[in-house]
Amino acid sequence: MKKFIYFISVILLISGNACSQSHKKELKPENTQVGGSKNTLSGSFVDFSGKCNWSQQKWESQFQEMKEIGMNTAIIQYISYNDTTWFNSDNNFTGIKCPDALPNLLAAANHKQMNIIIGLYFDEEYWKNQTNVEWMHLHADRCIYVAKELNGRFGKNPAFKGWYIPHEPEPNAYHSKELTASLNDNLINRISDKLHSFDPKPVSIAAFFNSELTSPTQLKDFMCDLCKGNLQIIMLQDGIGVNHVSLEKVGLYYSEAARGLYENSSYRGQFWTDLETFSFAPQCPVTINRIRKQLQTEFSVPYLTKAVTFQYYQDMCPTGPGGTSAGKLRNEYLDIIKSLK
Repeated sequence: MKKFIYFISVILLISGNACSQSHKKELKPENTQVGGSKNTLSGSFVDFSGKCNWSQQKWESQFQEMKEIGMNTAIIQYISYNDTTWFNSDNNFTGIKCPDALPNLLAAANHKQMNIIIGLYFDEEYWKNQTNVEWMHLHADRCIYVAKELNGRFGKNPAFKGWYIPHEPEPNAYHSKELTASLNDNLINRISDKLHSFDPKPVSIAAFFNSELTSPTQLKDFMCDLCKGNLQIIMLQDGIGVNHVSLEKVGLYYSEAARGLYENSSYRGQFWTDLETFSFAPQCPVTINRIRKQLQTEFSVPYLTKAVTFQYYQDMCPTGPGGTSAGKLRNEYLDIIKSLK
């Protein structure tokens, strides 16, 4: 779960009824091949933690680094988090505003031809309220408020390619058809239906699982129910970095997730892997062999079309908090990219 990773980032920096199918937008799989092989990373999550004052030039430098290793997509984890919003919002539910953060990022993305998916509002209280209908309504409406502002101010920006709902669903919390249908009706569709009233930009979400709490069959059933919501991109966090699953078992879980999405439902959107390039416990440099095995295993699964990482700045950026270890991993990964050309 990325709630844990957010706190790690801060420390490093400062120390029943689903939406009817007629409502769903179909999104054709994109060509994600880089250097002759699709077994590569083509995007990364990004955030504004510690980056509120980053200039356009600083973001351009970051995107240039990402482009050099084959990435063309950046997913903003959330534009509004707890009490902070990273654009000039008029909302009354966050107190801290960083008005230049998003404009600088989008200007850099346009200059470097990066595709940006914008995550909406997220509050950590979600983890205590995953099945609370009243809470879901309130926070869906807050996402919608922010989305209306974003659409009005940045909707025509060429780099702005899609939306991300930052609430991460898991089968252990939504362990029945009824609970997952409630999530779809009261949070996902409440948000997504409004987003699609603006324009046809795809809406995405990133689910996760823990192999100690969820079997492959349970994940399959959950994904089958989740994709009945109004979603065009469903990502699955591979859980390797937080020790939610082993390298030996992750392929089975992904295979069952794909079956749930495509063989037991009418889902016609995309399936991406949200690949973890970090090690949570113990914290130690990740080897390029582990990254290679993750990519090979997850891309061996039918229907999977794209790999995004959580995340480049923390784990592969030489000037980021990962320092020398991150630079080493980036260089080793770059060697893989060059060998494919």
